Amino acid sequence: MKKKNMAVLWVVCFLALLIIPRAVWTVTKDNYETVVTENTVVTEIPKLTKDNWKSYGQSLEDYYNSNVPFRSQLIQANSLLNVNVLKERFINEKVVIGDDNWLFYCEETNIEDYKGTNLYTEEELAAMAQNLLNVRQQLADKNCEFVIFLAPNKETIYSEYLPSYIQDMKKGEQTRARQVVDYLKNNTDLRIVWPEEELLAYKDQYSLYWHYDTHWNVGGGYIGTRELLEELGMYLPPVEEVNYTPNDFSDYDLARMMNLWDYYKENRPAEEDYFVSGYPYNNMQVIQGAGTAPLQYKSEAPETRKLFMVYDSFAGAMINVLASSFAESYMVGWNSTWNPAQVDEQQPDIFVLELVERRLDYLSTFSLTE
Repeated sequence: MKKKNMAVLWVVCFLALLIIPRAVWTVTKDNYETVVTENTVVTEIPKLTKDNWKSYGQSLEDYYNSNVPFRSQLIQANSLLNVNVLKERFINEKVVIGDDNWLFYCEETNIEDYKGTNLYTEEELAAMAQNLLNVRQQLADKNCEFVIFLAPNKETIYSEYLPSYIQDMKKGEQTRARQVVDYLKNNTDLRIVWPEEELLAYKDQYSLYWHYDTHWNVGGGYIGTRELLEELGMYLPPVEEVNYTPNDFSDYDLARMMNLWDYYKENRPAEEDYFVSGYPYNNMQVIQGAGTAPLQYKSEAPETRKLFMVYDSFAGAMINVLASSFAESYMVGWNSTWNPAQVDEQQPDIFVLELVERRLDYLSTFSLTE
């Protein structure tokens, strides 16, 4: 009898664990922050169809895992436990905590790029170069210049803040980005801008990347933009001749991935971003700049060549300076609204392909044909 009562008690407790959190959540959820921090979160319950019946069980499980009651709060509590009590370095599969509380992105290829464990073969480099030469020829047929701009990963510029055990795994000074830059410069006449040296020169004077985010800030973006404009035969004042005024903005994407945005905002460094002023603004005007639509700008800049740029998120810290430097510019995200037909529509004089170091593979597949 006692065993039977114990079994009933366990069943009741199990059902209570399933039911009570959901019931409490239903009543109180409006009082809690429920920001989604993971890209893989499923926000809509899947519908069963004749085409997905085999995978429907997994889809349903993913939905309920993504919408478990108090999910956001549980992730936050776990992250705080790991950060403050257990002193863990890897908080989840996306974020690693470095020295002095710097955060680093460990998905995609960031850590492998730093360690130099994912180098290209000669055949891969040759194929990449040929693809880019084909793109340049297509643009040349349209009387358009072609320039490639690569933004270094945060780990490339501030590697000293990576955990020591990651630093110890570095294979040497060669990395994929340096491979690509050297190969293109030594084997082709393609124009490529890689501002690693310039960023390293100012990294101790200014924090050029956000501590809690994957991206460079406006200070880093200005240095990169200056190198790009120099390649295009244009002048932008050096860092010493402009004003870097501290700004407290950061999107903190890495902190968001741990659901600790508020925590890191309260513990942010004194100087982590900047307003940059003192360069020619040329009465720049935004023609279209909202949402994911192509960005369009006009200014009174003396440079009359029209700029067309395909960009990723690192361009966010470059756009104002670029737009102020050209009388007309058109910019489109490579993974959102980019369409090769836009080149014929806009008829630019300069085409810039901008992307961050961790997305170098895109150079092998980028095309002007649909």
